Amino acid sequence: MNHKKTPLPTMRSQSKMTTEPSIILISDLHLTPQSPAIFHHFDKFINSLRNISHLYILGDLFEYWLGDDTARELGHLPVENILQDLATRGTKIYFIPGNRDFLIGSDFAFRTGVSILNDASVHRLFQSCVLLLHGDSLCTDDHEHQTFRSLVNNSDWQLNFLKKSIGEREAIAQSIRFQSNIDKRYKSSEIMDVNQSTVMTTFELTGTTLMIHGHTHRPGIHQWISNGKQFSRIVLGDWSSGASWIEFSKSQLTLHYKQVSESLLYDET
Repeated sequence: MNHKKTPLPTMRSQSKMTTEPSIILISDLHLTPQSPAIFHHFDKFINSLRNISHLYILGDLFEYWLGDDTARELGHLPVENILQDLATRGTKIYFIPGNRDFLIGSDFAFRTGVSILNDASVHRLFQSCVLLLHGDSLCTDDHEHQTFRSLVNNSDWQLNFLKKSIGEREAIAQSIRFQSNIDKRYKSSEIMDVNQSTVMTTFELTGTTLMIHGHTHRPGIHQWISNGKQFSRIVLGDWSSGASWIEFSKSQLTLHYKQVSESLLYDET
């Protein structure tokens, strides 16, 4: 694969150039009614999509999710409606839970037409087998987060949490978010980034050489060679300063974020 960086095109002009359906990947929108600008970016982006066969959402679509019965209380029904409309138009939508919305479940999937995937999952996108994951499982130097992740991904913890009233769940979530914001002030950027050894172990366990994830809010394309194989790790950006997405076509993968785009070109097979 060849890696190049070019000025950022608009989503609409990119779509007009595409002759075959493409695949879109996004993550880390952190949607909440308290950030209407990000919701506007999301709504505009989804409505701009043309000739798209699949949409993959790699976690943290929402700032937080307290259970499928809380969509109305959290103000997330407009987001559900947008996804449902896209699915009705024929786009297949896949969702990998993130560390903010790991409680998304079957009721949400039924209402929106979204299929929920395991974190991590290997999917074939055109001719490439791609490892898709949210990304926080790779940040193994952040021991506090890994402890939290193990706790909240436990089925008993989730069942007990969902038995609580919505008010109780809200209070717990706010407390966790407050503590998380404090902890981030005292953690180095390296601790909150991926661990390269964990990345390579994950590649080896899945038999893949191409990985796409979010979580770190550090968009970019990373490539290296190990034991004669070329590995690629593509990181999606968050949406705090505008839309970030990957467009995957038959011969090219393009990562868009801020005012640039980066591409991987590969031979069609």
